[in-house]
Amino acid sequence: MFLSLRKKKLLKELERIKKELLEKYHPLRIILFGSLSTGRVRENSDIDLVIVKDTNKTFIDRAIEVALLTRPNLAIDFIVYTPEEFKHMESQNNYFFKEITKGKVIYAE
Repeated sequence: MFLSLRKKKLLKELERIKKELLEKYHPLRIILFGSLSTGRVRENSDIDLVIVKDTNKTFIDRAIEVALLTRPNLAIDFIVYTPEEFKHMESQNNYFFKEITKGKVIYAE
């Protein structure tokens, strides 16, 4: 029961965040990964998002910008890559990129 409630809260917050991002941040792609994307939600599960956006801001400034813009009500990890960075990760085929590709694309331009 508790985990079902936790999953509902996470999904509701995900929809709110996605709407905010699409209206105000204009990403090229949003990928949900981690426990929520696989349905294996635990009591300490959060929302893990990779966002791809054309920007000149630094890696840290991007995450701060998204957090300030969306003002999450639950724990969320925002990781924002430029298209070039994302392509580079793909070409390296590293472990983290493999984890991301196990996720779900919830928006793509």
